[in-house]
Amino acid sequence: MTVYFYGRCSADENFDKGSSVETQLSKCKSYANLKDLTIDKEVTESISGTVRFANRTMGLELMNTLKKGDHIICSALDRFSRNTLDLLQTIEKFKRLKVSLHFTEFGEVTGSDAMGSVFVKLLSVFAEFYSKQCSEKQTATKQRLAKEGRFLGGKKMFGYDLDQNNYYIPCEKEQSVIRDMQLMRKQGNSYQKVADQITKTTRKKFPVSWVFKILNREGVSNGLSV
Repeated sequence: MTVYFYGRCSADENFDKGSSVETQLSKCKSYANLKDLTIDKEVTESISGTVRFANRTMGLELMNTLKKGDHIICSALDRFSRNTLDLLQTIEKFKRLKVSLHFTEFGEVTGSDAMGSVFVKLLSVFAEFYSKQCSEKQTATKQRLAKEGRFLGGKKMFGYDLDQNNYYIPCEKEQSVIRDMQLMRKQGNSYQKVADQITKTTRKKFPVSWVFKILNREGVSNGLSV
């Protein structure tokens, strides 16, 4: 079993005594004594806390060194990570490795410690909320761009070409096919009959599902592609 101290400070914090590595180490040593642990190795680095733990030079080295039964002690949450999702993923990885992660302010967060368990649950709730919020923002942005006629990737929508800025513009050749479909439907033809006739006329396979989508979409804004 090896007990590691992990300390981190970013370049602009080097002169802040409250967040200095020496202060962090002192807190961790006091915590270790309370837990009947002795710090064997010190791992420190100067890097932003927003960088994923496994993408840090010392963080990656530590991850590759850890063995079952090892302990990592960190003085505070923000010293370990400022990325909630990354922190949760790292905690889960430590659990699988049977490695204990401790924060002096919360206790062990990878075991059955009551305070640590509550802490992880709160983090999970926050992470889920943050994830949903990001997803909703992305969806809203996509919907707005689609309404503006912006091509969002995938297969181009039938009836339109793209301009140099990736916005839909009508393709007269394909628009003519759509008008023929609309006329046939107004004449009482079934979707299947329209599909068969358009396939025969254009010599391009038009499944009935395509015809249905084309004739029932709300213009460029719905983003349907055929």
